[in-house]
Amino acid sequence: MRSIFHPSTAQEAVRLRHEIDDSVYFAGGTEIMRLGSSISSPALIDISGLPISGIREDDGYVVIGAMTTLEEICTSGIVPGFIKDAAAAAASLQLRNAATIGGNFALRRDDSFMIPALLAAEADVMLMCSEGLKRKSAAEYFGKKECRALLLSFIIEEGRNGRYRRVARSSHSHAAVTAAVSNGTYSYAISGSGIAFGDQHDVWKEIEIKDDLTGSADYKRYLSSVLLEG
Repeated sequence: MRSIFHPSTAQEAVRLRHEIDDSVYFAGGTEIMRLGSSISSPALIDISGLPISGIREDDGYVVIGAMTTLEEICTSGIVPGFIKDAAAAAASLQLRNAATIGGNFALRRDDSFMIPALLAAEADVMLMCSEGLKRKSAAEYFGKKECRALLLSFIIEEGRNGRYRRVARSSHSHAAVTAAVSNGTYSYAISGSGIAFGDQHDVWKEIEIKDDLTGSADYKRYLSSVLLEG
């Protein structure tokens, strides 16, 4: 049996996250409700009622609320194209209407739709911490194995160009390799192996690539070496 808490503010959500052992934030629920989910926490902090969704322009940047669904990103007229491509990689409308950009990023999964694109975009994140609001790079946030802060939004340069590639056996399968590049920043997520990003095309070599159901290590090395060529 799980307990569900319904904070009325971002500050209250963060307080609960610090006070309740083994608690997690609960948004669209696509991971928590998934068969074989990696999340088994007994306490869920439901943030779905907080005003942290929507897409807007702000002085040369696009701000995407953490509770914004992948479908809303897909249909936006102001989100950079390769970020929209990443959101569209979620194969079904049902999934895109439930999954949120914040949840997809915060899970740190190595078959994530959004992580490679957001890291390549050199996005910033706005966080609610126990000390108050903080703005950090998405890379800095991602580098922490555990963060109890609440993701509020992602901040991306307006008109930022990039490319996004994802290879899977079918549109509904976990991806073997997902990759993105923007303005000389490369990012790779390799199933069962890890995530790497940096200013070199072959930054994927930092990952210890392993065999899994999506393909052999050799297959995934080959994909990583060619996906962002040209």
